[in-house]
Amino acid sequence: MISRVSDYVQELLENGLPQHMYFHNFEHTLLVVEGVKIIGAYSAVSEHEMLVLTLAAYLHDVGYSQQYIGHEDISAEMAGTFLNTSGLSSLDIELVQNCILATKYPQLPHTLLEKIICDADFYHFALPTYTDFALRLKQEWEENINLAYSHREWDTINIKMLTGHQYFTDYGKQFLQKKKERNIEKLIQRFI
Repeated sequence: MISRVSDYVQELLENGLPQHMYFHNFEHTLLVVEGVKIIGAYSAVSEHEMLVLTLAAYLHDVGYSQQYIGHEDISAEMAGTFLNTSGLSSLDIELVQNCILATKYPQLPHTLLEKIICDADFYHFALPTYTDFALRLKQEWEENINLAYSHREWDTINIKMLTGHQYFTDYGKQFLQKKKERNIEKLIQRFI
């Protein structure tokens, strides 16, 4: 089932996204999938819960193929439609959809699975290449929703976003938070 979903999402995101999706693309999706696997393993979720998480990670941004703002609702709907033909129980489909909806900003996850996918969605905050991802998002916003910022304004927005953000899982708090703080320091250094 995972390979079927992966193929569906890759095809959809590589061929069905608007042209200027520099951040929210299949590469981001694969990073979120990697994040849920790492955080899920650390959190000792069951094999079945890992399946739900992995499906949600693959499907969480497919709604961008239809609309930019509010894509999470569309993603959850598209996930439900796709998974209805997969033999997954209606309860599991609902869990997948709830995980997708939990990624809506500001994130308000309730369950462990929702917390895991939320932390995985912002996994890139803790990567050494964070500023590259941030620049791609800046360009994506400029070309898709007409939000343009100077580099200084963008750095200010990113510092505010990263300092205001919190990880929800033990893994996020223990490991990702420290790495994210390094990225905040790098951004602050640009102002000195």
